[in-house]
Amino acid sequence: MCSWFCIGLGWLPILVGIFMGMSIFIPYAISVSLGHVNAGFPYISDTGTYIPESCIFGQLLNMTAALAFATMYVRYKQVEETTKDSVIPSGGRWNRLSLVLGSCAALGMSLVANFQELNVITVHLIGATGCFGLGTLYCFVQTSVSYRIHPHFCTQTTYRVRGILSVIALAAFISTMVFASLANAKWDADLPDKTKWDKDHAGYTEHVVSTVSEWILAFAFLSFFFTFIREFQKVDLEAQLKPSTYFLLMGSGTSGMYL
Repeated sequence: MCSWFCIGLGWLPILVGIFMGMSIFIPYAISVSLGHVNAGFPYISDTGTYIPESCIFGQLLNMTAALAFATMYVRYKQVEETTKDSVIPSGGRWNRLSLVLGSCAALGMSLVANFQELNVITVHLIGATGCFGLGTLYCFVQTSVSYRIHPHFCTQTTYRVRGILSVIALAAFISTMVFASLANAKWDADLPDKTKWDKDHAGYTEHVVSTVSEWILAFAFLSFFFTFIREFQKVDLEAQLKPSTYFLLMGSGTSGMYL
């Protein structure tokens, strides 16, 4: 008998949570033990800045980005399939928009993984802003989609939970950005390493508020993905291979075109 984990595609958002958790806590444990960052709420990307934890951080976060994209694509196809014969105002446009936002957010996560903040800070910040900012918009758009397809394809409780998580993500994102700017404005330029903030440093309070907000934002995203589990357990995904229309029109033979 298949376990609860294996029902439908419910395992996909679970894997996102597992790999996201590993990409956060494994580098954190290594970086703290080696003295690369202080234990008290560093930025998540600070824990993946130095070798060897940067290698682990990059690999795990890239895998998380791939799994997150797969989850968002399955969600897109699920909504498209379950609503194709129903009349839902603007449902298709919102669903497509969510896929675009989610894809860009996953790309931003990959940029964060591959471009460490002390090496290529500009690309790292673009990736982080894309991941968190567009990821927050994805949550709101998916909440809108959930509202539009309820009660037939989504429960009232589910879309309300998604709405609450979206608001938490937005508040945490704004707090992260605002207090990071305030902390950096107070940072002493003579101190080169921003991964080690101490209580004696100017802007320490603002820095902690920013980093705590970032952790809250990450776990809001994680919780949002977990809301897909029950819905994903109701679907399966299969790939279909067929001859290329181009070669059929050109009159090519079909031998070797099927597996």
